[in-house]
Amino acid sequence: MTNERYGVFRRYPVAIFYLLAFAITWLGWAPQALHARGAFPFDSPLLGVLGGAGPTLAAVLVLLAIKGKDGPRELFAPLAWWKSSWGWWVVAFLGWFAIAAVALGVGALFGQPFGAALRFNWPALPAIFVTMLLSNVWEEIGWRGFALPRLQERHGDLTIACIMGLLWSLWHLPLYLNPASPMSELPWLGDVVFSIALTVLYTWLYNNTRGSLFFVSIFHAMSNTVAFALAESGVFVSSYGYVVGVTAALALAVVLLRGPRRFE
Repeated sequence: MTNERYGVFRRYPVAIFYLLAFAITWLGWAPQALHARGAFPFDSPLLGVLGGAGPTLAAVLVLLAIKGKDGPRELFAPLAWWKSSWGWWVVAFLGWFAIAAVALGVGALFGQPFGAALRFNWPALPAIFVTMLLSNVWEEIGWRGFALPRLQERHGDLTIACIMGLLWSLWHLPLYLNPASPMSELPWLGDVVFSIALTVLYTWLYNNTRGSLFFVSIFHAMSNTVAFALAESGVFVSSYGYVVGVTAALALAVVLLRGPRRFE
């Protein structure tokens, strides 16, 4: 790679990161969506792995171009930053159970039958959580490990949440178009709101744990663990609007209480 190309990476690291993340992820997920519609000859779990790993692979490529072999070491180091007050441990591990409980409670008040969620095989959750953590951590290494701190050099957190949330929702597009994915049943506008609200909460957690990828990765994995439980219980779609509403309310509270500049 020429010096000129290295210069482009240094001038526009976040833009190039997102372009690569989309390209790598869609290279994996788009064939799966086409296969589910009978328009691609085969499917493979490796395509799903490639899609999920897109943000991390993109960040590694950009950092190799900018800093050489030391760049990726800096990228992965915050995964081991687990020292924080006990309150953030509670938020990371139990926050999504609270959100889901409130959402289901509000839905029940409006006559939604969510009783099936209580019959889920809850002892299976630890194994599901580990699976989700191994799957989702590759997103957080890219989104929060690479993109967020660089965007914070120029923008306030509310602006960042809107930018990252919109891009995150668009990044999932192949899953919306894949009839085999649970996300294909969700309203896209609802996911845009959800993605922005989630980005507010992830940023808030990231800021208050001194840039730890450990806590945001746990929080992300717990969100997908709870979503899996709701899906297996048959209430994922019917509860989605209430979960989005509760999450958006929490995100609004963070913005109002902490201010739009930094969620600290």
